[in-house]
Order: sequence, then C-alpha cells, then structure tokens
Amino acid sequence: MAGEITLEKQTEMASEEEQGLLGNLEEKIHHLLIKFHELKKERDNLAVALEEEREKAIQLEKKLKLLSQDREKVKTRIDQLLHRFKSIDT
Repeated sequence: MAGEITLEKQTEMASEEEQGLLGNLEEKIHHLLIKFHELKKERDNLAVALEEEREKAIQLEKKLKLLSQDREKVKTRIDQLLHRFKSIDT
C-alpha cells in the first residue's frame, strides 16, 4: 500500500506540475494576444497616417502643377513685353 500512496502523490505532483505549465502557457498566450492587438492597432493607425500623407502629396503635386503653369504664363508675358521693347528700338 505504501507504493500506492507514492503513486498517488506522484500523480498529484505531476498534475500540479502540468497545471503550472499550462498556467504559464496560458499567460504567455495572453501576453502574445495583447501584443498582437497592440500591433494590429498600430498598423491601422499607420495605414491611416500613410493615406493622409498620400493625400497631402497629391495636393502638393496639384499645387506644383498650377504654380508651374503660372510661371509659364508669366514667362510668356515677359517674353512678349521684351519683344515689344525690341520692336520699339528698331
């Protein structure tokens, strides 16, 4: 009978050990899930920020195009004025 008591104690110890291991595993999984959700939220925030920056870039490209067009118009007018002055001298 002494052997049976030892066997029961060993089974109880193994069970407690397994519970401890499962508890550790559960804790690690819990921390991993928390980190996963944090990273997912960060990714979503970065995606929003990226889209905002893309929109800004598009607006700046449009503005640059308009400024370039205005510059060309001014250049053309200056060339016309210079041509008029040349025609006055001759």
